[in-house]
Amino acid sequence: VMALSAGDRVAVIGGFERMGVCTLQGLVQSSYKAVMQSPEGFSEEIKVKWPIDGQGGTMPKGVQYSNDFPMCPGAIIALETPAEASDIAGILNFMQDKGLKKVVFLSRAGVERKDDLLIKFNPFLKIDKWFNAEEQIKASAAEYGFDYTIVRTGPLEGGPFFDSNREFASALEGSLFDVEAKCMELSVADKLDAKTGRDLASQALIQGLSRDVPVFSVVGAKSGPLTCSVMNHMNCQSGTKERKVFTPTPEEWDAAFAQA
Repeated sequence: VMALSAGDRVAVIGGFERMGVCTLQGLVQSSYKAVMQSPEGFSEEIKVKWPIDGQGGTMPKGVQYSNDFPMCPGAIIALETPAEASDIAGILNFMQDKGLKKVVFLSRAGVERKDDLLIKFNPFLKIDKWFNAEEQIKASAAEYGFDYTIVRTGPLEGGPFFDSNREFASALEGSLFDVEAKCMELSVADKLDAKTGRDLASQALIQGLSRDVPVFSVVGAKSGPLTCSVMNHMNCQSGTKERKVFTPTPEEWDAAFAQA
């Protein structure tokens, strides 16, 4: 197993989306170095669509923004909607020259149950596309020799974006507000059906970098044995409300994987 080491660079694909922003912020607070490919002319001072509350409207600080990826042993593909398999193949083909050892891929619970009628005919899930994307991750891993972990979540909700969402139109774009889930469920079987907060989901993606688990699912829970006791782990402050979001400690992650 090709585990990453502290100080290794990790590239985030989809970094301007809400999940990507959360993942970049989490990486900055971790032992890894966060990297993101940015467009020509991008600077850290540019105002973005989904800034973290209290960060001045810009992308997370402490990320290496670069037109071209440097050597990157790790990659997290954090796209909220499923990419075409051909696009994923292209990204991984490009990155395998950068010393790629480990890829973590955000996917959706239900992929292994895609023939269940309730899942198959739910147009919001796009489960066939997620299935094809996962298959491409496995195929590229076999071709190029990197390890992968697929992290399946329920429908994503919340995130540190309370102040970004003043308008009704943007409120329609997805579950807006954080739900106070002080516990979680984590399983290697594709059997979980509940929503996943973006804070928990992004932390799970970062966990995937160091876990020797090909696939796991994670969702929030109101109660249960797997507790999340870190409140507001990003230390971000909305102008209007206290943020009550809970994520696991390192020990709580270990306990979750031990029972998975």
